Amino acid sequence: MTQKKRKKSRRKAGRRKSDNHLPGWISMLMGLFLGLAVALYVYITDPTPPSIVLVKPPQSSAQPANAVPEVVDTTETSSQPAITFDFYDMLPNLGVEVYEDEKVPVRAATPARVSKPGIYILQAGSFSRIDDAKRRKAEMALLGIRADIKRGQANKRTVYRVYTDPMEDPAQVNDMSKKLQHANIEILLKRVSD
Repeated sequence: MTQKKRKKSRRKAGRRKSDNHLPGWISMLMGLFLGLAVALYVYITDPTPPSIVLVKPPQSSAQPANAVPEVVDTTETSSQPAITFDFYDMLPNLGVEVYEDEKVPVRAATPARVSKPGIYILQAGSFSRIDDAKRRKAEMALLGIRADIKRGQANKRTVYRVYTDPMEDPAQVNDMSKKLQHANIEILLKRVSD
């Protein structure tokens, strides 16, 4: 065979292979349709019945027309007895006693009035976490009241107390205590000295 005939036969052989090969997108579509066909067959021929059936009760004069239909579960057909709960009947008969370790301070209807001259400070809270004390200090700053946080001990625990600056004028003490109580901040009035 000559070289020209060999090249022609190779070209023809190469063309035959490329003519038999399908493009990738056609193969993908065929796989997709085959998968959908199998899923449809399984869906249609599935022998299990639906597990929940809605049953519409007959209309009566006592029941409104827009009532919700009752849901019946048909999967549970075993001979187990139905579970009943008695706690709905038992709870109203039980009494719960609440014990208070500490009495909650009773907030006075009117702020404490200071009439004697002296040096006073107001404690605006005692907290176990520094973040809570800082939050109270910020609340007071929004009211225009300068406060400091002091660390101390109470019942072998570290506490953070929020104090106002010392004040000598009784009118200023009364005004500040009134302002804090209107902001729902409980205070404790302390006299430092005369």
